[in-house]
Amino acid sequence: MTRFAIIGGTGALGAALAGRLAARGHEIWIGSRDPAKARAAAAELAGHSDCVAHGAGVAEAAAQGEIVVLTVPYGAHPETLEQIRDAAQGKIVVDATVPLRPPKVGTVQLPAAGSAAVETQAALGEAVRVVSALQNIGAEKLATGGPIESEVLVAGDDAEAVEVVRGVLAELGLKSWHVGPLANSAAAEALTSILIQLNRRYKLVQSGLRITGRPKDAPERAAGIAITPLSGLPLFKAGDDLAGALIAALEPMGLQEGDVLVVAQKVVSKVEDRAVALASVDPSAGARELAAKADKDPAVIELIVAEAQELMRVVPGVIIARHRTGHVLANAGIDASNVPTDGGPVVLLWPQDPDASARALRVALEAHFGMRIAVIVSDSVGRAWRMGTTGHAIGVSGIKPLRDRRGETDLFGRELQATVIGVADELAAAASLSIGEAAEGTPAAIVRGASYDRDEADVGIGELLRPLEKDLFR
Repeated sequence: MTRFAIIGGTGALGAALAGRLAARGHEIWIGSRDPAKARAAAAELAGHSDCVAHGAGVAEAAAQGEIVVLTVPYGAHPETLEQIRDAAQGKIVVDATVPLRPPKVGTVQLPAAGSAAVETQAALGEAVRVVSALQNIGAEKLATGGPIESEVLVAGDDAEAVEVVRGVLAELGLKSWHVGPLANSAAAEALTSILIQLNRRYKLVQSGLRITGRPKDAPERAAGIAITPLSGLPLFKAGDDLAGALIAALEPMGLQEGDVLVVAQKVVSKVEDRAVALASVDPSAGARELAAKADKDPAVIELIVAEAQELMRVVPGVIIARHRTGHVLANAGIDASNVPTDGGPVVLLWPQDPDASARALRVALEAHFGMRIAVIVSDSVGRAWRMGTTGHAIGVSGIKPLRDRRGETDLFGRELQATVIGVADELAAAASLSIGEAAEGTPAAIVRGASYDRDEADVGIGELLRPLEKDLFR
């Protein structure tokens, strides 16, 4: 946990940033020229996010923060710098100030020093490590708390301080680029006026910035699909850094824009501590009755019932359940394969929120590699009227699970009327051939070259699940 002082934290950008940081467990000091207003904002923040938040005057807040963030209007910039000068010594100061001069906010008007960030460095002195960032991310985007596709330009003369700030941005789900010395902040500050012009001229809502390209040594994307299993991954346990291990495994091959990472549900469940020792389960009378009918351990039945919205079929050897996430599958996804049993029988439950699990991995990998990708959490699931299991997507991020091709034409010019492809399931099934279900020990694979629609809103797996009113199998 880090203590952040958000100077100007009662404004739109400062409040949105404070909310994001608080949601990730950091302690927040909101600084304002009006301490009473700052205290009220802190109380509201703490009430919404159950975080530690304080309100104070500008100088006091800056003194309390380990990292100080300036989110004040340019008109208040000189006065604010004077107030925080003593408190900022030896600290990282992140300056998000944009030199906008109303009413001509759509016209670039950089100061004589070249940029607001350069003015900050001159005013605070060499003992302060000034880093420029966040000029091009709108407050409304930050305030949503959801994924942000816009990227952040970070400038600074102290490389270590720049990387600290980039680490914070990655934690907040923001992809960033180190664009060189602090003087280069002029480009990011000027871009804000350009984005304002784009919003006005083209009726956009909070337009943003994205850097395109691929690593110099990366080959051009080949035609067709390639599936590459990630080997050398460890045996995971609760609390392990799955994203970090995947990044290490991916470093030799790198990522390309549009790659899809498919990760087996079992490793996600393991690191998220979803293993349950059956000895710890106290089966109810109802579970014991169902166990006799299904010829299963009553403790397993108790867990199935807890994980299910509905038990759809109960026969000897198997229970078909509608999982609490909406998926229909055997035994509510509870499985004992590839789970250590040193202390007695242990089973593994699905992740609490598979979409959130996929999202966390995508954000971490995108921030590290600087590439937009998609992530699928997969499990092997049986299908109605067919024998055998295939890989199914149970959680997704960055990809629309369905690809609607209605309205397109076939080889003979006929318009497609009903072609909606379950692309997330197809990719999960393809990757499962490399991931394996037995002793392969390869819990993830990269699918390269796939065609899919990017999910900018990151809404997850929901549209792939057939609504109850359209259930054709009962």
